[in-house]
Amino acid sequence: MPNYKILLFGICRDLLNNETIEHQNDGLLTSGQLLQSLKKSYPALENLPSLRIAVDHHFPKPEFMVEETMEIALIPPVSGG
Repeated sequence: MPNYKILLFGICRDLLNNETIEHQNDGLLTSGQLLQSLKKSYPALENLPSLRIAVDHHFPKPEFMVEETMEIALIPPVSGG
């Protein structure tokens, strides 16, 4: 049973009032499945349409299998100026 540790940044950190979260699942997930599972577990994330998952400092395709030993981060939408 994988236990994913996820780093939070920006508005994600504010919405969940934490720097990291842990997310358990019955089996390994793809990055797309993990993102959907997180949005289901944390409804506050649903309002962030361009939320992305970074794995080991890269933005993987949705079908990429994520292992619990990888560095996982939730990257919210950002704007620059």
